[in-house]
Amino acid sequence: MTSIKKLIGNLFLVNNSQKQKFDEMDVEVSEKDNVVSMHIGSITIQSSMRIDKPYYLELDYTQAMSMAAIFLTNPKEILCIGLGGAAIPKFFYRLFSKSKLTIIELNPKVIRIAKQFFKLPMSKRFNIIQADGIEYIKKDNANYDLLISDAFEDYGLPEEFCTISYFESCRNILTKKGIFMINLWGSDSKTPLYIDRIKLVFDQQVIYAESSKPGNIIVFAFKEKHVSYSIKVLREKIKSLEVNYGLDLMVYFKRLIKNNPRGNSNQIRFH
Repeated sequence: MTSIKKLIGNLFLVNNSQKQKFDEMDVEVSEKDNVVSMHIGSITIQSSMRIDKPYYLELDYTQAMSMAAIFLTNPKEILCIGLGGAAIPKFFYRLFSKSKLTIIELNPKVIRIAKQFFKLPMSKRFNIIQADGIEYIKKDNANYDLLISDAFEDYGLPEEFCTISYFESCRNILTKKGIFMINLWGSDSKTPLYIDRIKLVFDQQVIYAESSKPGNIIVFAFKEKHVSYSIKVLREKIKSLEVNYGLDLMVYFKRLIKNNPRGNSNQIRFH
């Protein structure tokens, strides 16, 4: 494994002289302290995996994203836009043993590297499709209990994944009680605008939590109107995830509650 970065660097030499389309961006893998990481078009870490614990959520933003689980009950269909090293898809694949996961990834190099180095499940329940995520959602006739939008390019989140049109397309393919989750970039000055757009599309039924400062902001949007959740019940679910999967989620959960001004000390509630 020590020669991975050199090997992949030789295969896909990064070209910083010009802006590349995402499906043409180069992919590099590095290893440090028994953790393998994926880099797409830059030195920024897009995804990481602990080699001896391939299903563990190594990065803090992925741990924050795992909180979607506390709002779900036996989801049948999960759609992920963006593969990377597949940390989040693998987590939900293991957590929900009967769920079918469909992962859409535009860059064929990402798919190739993820399969080679990130220990993806070999299962009919874990289906990777090379396609444009935006176009796929527009044409998809299925309905999903959870839609995860985690499409990043070399230096941030492509703006086309933050338009009202995109958010509407995502909402349209959710089940009645479906949840939309998106990973936003905290240091992007447009992030508050993107959150406002999500609130507009989802009738203000939105909460979010910062994974770190000024790191990622994980947004949860609910299709079902007037939904409410007992904070006591959600906290117990958080504790269960922490114990069963070795996570440290309470800090993110507290941020989630803090960013829910319509709720109270007992409930997360949307009017």
